[in-house]
Amino acid sequence: MDPTEFEMVSPPPALRPFVRRYLHARRPFEAPITVRPKPTGYTYLSCFLDSSTQDRFVVDGRSLPRVSRWHLAGQIVDHRIEAHFEKAHEILFCELAATAHHRLFGIPGEAFVGDAPALGSVRPDCESLARECFAAGPDAAWSERIGEASLFFSRLAEKALSGDPAVERAVAMFEAANGAIRIATICAEVGSSPRQLNRRFTHIVGVGPKFFGQILQINWVVALLYFNDTATLTEIAHEAGFYDQAHFNRAMRLFFSEGPREFLRSNHLLFKTFLGASRRFGPTSPLG
Repeated sequence: MDPTEFEMVSPPPALRPFVRRYLHARRPFEAPITVRPKPTGYTYLSCFLDSSTQDRFVVDGRSLPRVSRWHLAGQIVDHRIEAHFEKAHEILFCELAATAHHRLFGIPGEAFVGDAPALGSVRPDCESLARECFAAGPDAAWSERIGEASLFFSRLAEKALSGDPAVERAVAMFEAANGAIRIATICAEVGSSPRQLNRRFTHIVGVGPKFFGQILQINWVVALLYFNDTATLTEIAHEAGFYDQAHFNRAMRLFFSEGPREFLRSNHLLFKTFLGASRRFGPTSPLG
């Protein structure tokens, strides 16, 4: 069992078009740990609150050392990803809105799918800004860390690119329905053909609209699995918008290589904790 402590905080209202939430992860124990991230549909800016260079990411067998305090983490599709932390760690994960990496950093999502580049390798000017904004010492309070992050994103937001109206509306519709909505319905709403929407959505978000909707749906149903002990799998599958349990089982195996019962028996404590905290900030819950 991993003793990592989590705390989630919603960003200030002015930043919510860009930042969905902040996740503070703290693990005070020195033993090494390996974390295997799961698809969430979103990208992240990770701010490591220490200067260690021993940590590394492994993507499909390719080792990527941590060379900066700030790394972007792209969409996960069918990648095998591991994050190896060699000692105690404290990390501020900034979960970005689905199009924020494009609007804030000018980086299309398709450019770093399954990758974790250092911020300075893609936007040296943004890393310079990060060094300016994240200036507190190692003993800074958690509230001060959040203030630094909000300052950083506020500065970026001043020069943010305009959003693609069709993609922004599509994302909003997916999130409002927890992914359980037909592409044809979205296309009719945004006035785009499926082919056009797929091209524009994939370029900006990093994955296609169908995948994005599916992963929002499957993450919601996994949260229901973890936190609704009295419901049956069939009831949960229907509640999350799956046609039947067979469709639900196939989706689970597609994204996690495990059926729902196998998944529940596996040790996915970090993911369970993440989803549990996420539900407080989900599309059907008020942001607090």
